[in-house]
Amino acid sequence: MSKNKHIPVYQMTLGALYIALFGLSGNIPFLSAIHLIPGVPITLQTFLIAMMGMTLGLRGGLVSYMALLVLTFCGLPMMSGGRGGLAVIVSPTAGYVFGWVFIIVLLGLYSSLYMNKLINKKALGMSIHLPVSFVIGMLGVLLDYACGTLGLIALGTDKSISAFPAVFLSNIAFIPGDAVKIGLASVLSLALFAKPALRRILNLNRIAA
Repeated sequence: MSKNKHIPVYQMTLGALYIALFGLSGNIPFLSAIHLIPGVPITLQTFLIAMMGMTLGLRGGLVSYMALLVLTFCGLPMMSGGRGGLAVIVSPTAGYVFGWVFIIVLLGLYSSLYMNKLINKKALGMSIHLPVSFVIGMLGVLLDYACGTLGLIALGTDKSISAFPAVFLSNIAFIPGDAVKIGLASVLSLALFAKPALRRILNLNRIAA
């Protein structure tokens, strides 16, 4: 880890790219039209959130996430269906939006503390990275589901915590798609970290927690 408290320019550039792609990915018509849970569409945004954590580390990932929220609350159409503004806070997806922080924190900590050490072990480290990052990412996804469930309960007619198990289980429909997104993020982050030239360009050797 680096003792430098500043986020490198290339990491900020990569973070800005993720934010731009995030806004675009939430507005893919054939995906955003599919609602497995009423008001909660399918998007590619979880994939980009995972990439923020894995390739920017904890601090860089959180900065990008906070920038994303600020842009959204300022009215930019960053969320699915071109939504933006403070109305997002009281939408069915609000809990999921705030729950993304768990994915970034878990994958960011893993990236900042262990990922370089694993990749430096060549084939062995690479073979360990894929399942480990996938499990950590999916744990973050489950915590995101829990946060999203609380948001749905808060907006629903039955605000009792006893409704939590049934509402939480409705997220099962999202698991296959989110598993693919986390798996893809694990593979792409490995491709970045495995290339010494890219690691130098993106300052991936000095990701700070």
